[in-house]
Amino acid sequence: MTTPLDDSIQFLKHVGPARAEDFARLEIRTVRDLIWTFPRDLSDRSNLFTIADSPEDRPVTIIASAISVSERSIRPRYQRAGAKKAPTSIITAEFTDESGAILDVVWFNQPWLKDKLAGRRVLVHGKVKRQGPRHSMEHPLYEILPDDAPVSTLNFGRIVPIYPCTGHLNQAVWRRAMAHALETRLEYLEDPLPPEMRTELDLPELHWAIRNMHFPESPEASLRARDRLVWDEALFIQIAVLAARRHALHDMPGRAFQIGPELDSRIRRLFPFRLTPAQDRAIREISKDMQSPLPMQRLLQGDVGSGKTAVSAYALLVAVANKAQACIMAPTGLLARQHYETFKRFLANSPNARVSMGVLVGGMPAAERRVVTERLANGTLDIVCATHSAIADNVVFHDLGLVVIDEQHKFGVHQRFELARKGVRPDTLVMTATPIPRSLALSVYGDLDLSVIDTLPPGRKPVVTSWLSQSHPDEAWDIVRRELSKSRQAFIVCPLVEESEDLDIRSAEEVFESLSAGELKGYRLALLHGRLKRKEQLDIMEKLRSGAIDAVVSTIVIEVGVDVPNATVMVVLHAERFGLAQLHQLRGRVGRGADQGYFVMLSDAKEGDAGLRLSALVGSSDGFAIAEADLRIRGPGELLGTRQSGLAGFRLIDLGKDLDTLVRARTTAAHLLEDDPELSRPGHLPLRRELVRLYGKKWDRVAGS
Repeated sequence: MTTPLDDSIQFLKHVGPARAEDFARLEIRTVRDLIWTFPRDLSDRSNLFTIADSPEDRPVTIIASAISVSERSIRPRYQRAGAKKAPTSIITAEFTDESGAILDVVWFNQPWLKDKLAGRRVLVHGKVKRQGPRHSMEHPLYEILPDDAPVSTLNFGRIVPIYPCTGHLNQAVWRRAMAHALETRLEYLEDPLPPEMRTELDLPELHWAIRNMHFPESPEASLRARDRLVWDEALFIQIAVLAARRHALHDMPGRAFQIGPELDSRIRRLFPFRLTPAQDRAIREISKDMQSPLPMQRLLQGDVGSGKTAVSAYALLVAVANKAQACIMAPTGLLARQHYETFKRFLANSPNARVSMGVLVGGMPAAERRVVTERLANGTLDIVCATHSAIADNVVFHDLGLVVIDEQHKFGVHQRFELARKGVRPDTLVMTATPIPRSLALSVYGDLDLSVIDTLPPGRKPVVTSWLSQSHPDEAWDIVRRELSKSRQAFIVCPLVEESEDLDIRSAEEVFESLSAGELKGYRLALLHGRLKRKEQLDIMEKLRSGAIDAVVSTIVIEVGVDVPNATVMVVLHAERFGLAQLHQLRGRVGRGADQGYFVMLSDAKEGDAGLRLSALVGSSDGFAIAEADLRIRGPGELLGTRQSGLAGFRLIDLGKDLDTLVRARTTAAHLLEDDPELSRPGHLPLRRELVRLYGKKWDRVAGS
């Protein structure tokens, strides 16, 4: 059912067709879109000052009368040869008010002000500078007031919203359009929360909250309005996630895999090591899910080197033993092929095992790809190690029973669903070596159960981490030479492939040439980056694993999954250019064998987020502590990426501040759905209507009606 909220924005006063096109560039097409687009910031212009009493330390609002206005032009003193540049127009105005003080105001390149300001009463907003007995402002915001105008307007004399602008939109247009929309259309907006919930949680009514998000009565009212709308957003997301989970688990059964003692023993014998208690616990949880007729939806978290690959291999082989196909999807072709080689080594310990495997990655020869896709379609290929190529439309599985997504943070949530749709209710195991706090996992992977591998294999030594000066790296190269002299191997990681004119950062190619002729002369070096052909990348990695190369100068192509047990040292140049999670992943590439590992970050950054990141890495080897630090430093939006932001994305929620709200909303959503699964009771119908509006007919199908 449509309402006046669904009218085109062009019919609002102060908008019209031309400005409607500008709003459309911001994905704002209806009145509802406009009302639900909140300010990116607020500017408190509620305190009025006289010229004489205005402080210098913050922006102030002053009402004064212009007593003189003049214009002059100046040409730029310096400009590029041949460039045409118009002279700068400078408007200088003198203002006074009842305090008797004088305010000199300057505007640049607004010549039309000369005729508009003279003799007028003007409201100006900006920072005041004192110069002896006089005061001045440069390029302030302003509004010309009629003589009888009240002090409070949409633009001054209050807390003023600051909106995103594009095209011919400006703040004045935004505010006039918004004020008209709130005045004439807000009454049609239905409050979806049951009154008893608002009372219990002490939340304001929706119309009040919307008004105070746009034009707050006070700073406190703005915070209270945000609390209400953040709760709504959290509740809608959690209801949708939990309802989708209920739908997946209870309404549409999958298959129940058989796992007996004999199969369990047969699979465990393939591993050339004893599984850790944490791996055993994860396998028990995964096995329980796979034996259930309900489709498994599980997230496996484990720090770098904790043994997630072996756990995933166990699940893959269970699926194959039950006559189903399995797919593991990795973010890079290098990692997909490494999984293939790892699983082959496991299977080599059981010569009679009849398991067929293949690789499906981008850039494969057409004939090779055709063989793999044909075998997937006719069921003669049991396990495929793939990149996102697996979700291509022309890839068809005969009977896909298990989906494993490795390094989930490198994919979008939708890609997980796309791969799962290749089978009939397959089990899904999602893995990540980027640990995230449990509360954050609940909010972002809310449809998944959680398993954690929280210990490293026995004998694995913590990597010694140090932070040295980029300007004086001699100690770093001493460490590298010492390790290479012991027949161990090294990685040197750079942020760029080629030299950049814009950034003062040594490229991988430049570093390779410099080290080959200097600090590491005489050692066997190779250059590895993503622009090399696939065969060249694989050849370099194979030479490194076989010991034919001593050190690799690389970009972050080696960030994820590269396994060279003999590599004991890594040097990262310009470490400030990397994220904390990236650095932790890189650190996990060394010290994977019995020998001590060393991780050296070169950077001259001491202040700000970069300094905090490097200090956090030196101070801890615990991936979960690193994740907490990353959450504090960068915020969850960057930590997870917008691709992970739930079913509808977060409009207002800041995971750094609102995790408690999300967790509380999850509990409330669970109780609501347990009590009224379809939200069909009269008191829940407004909530149901809002969910249908947000998620479309998907909600009706998920809710079971």
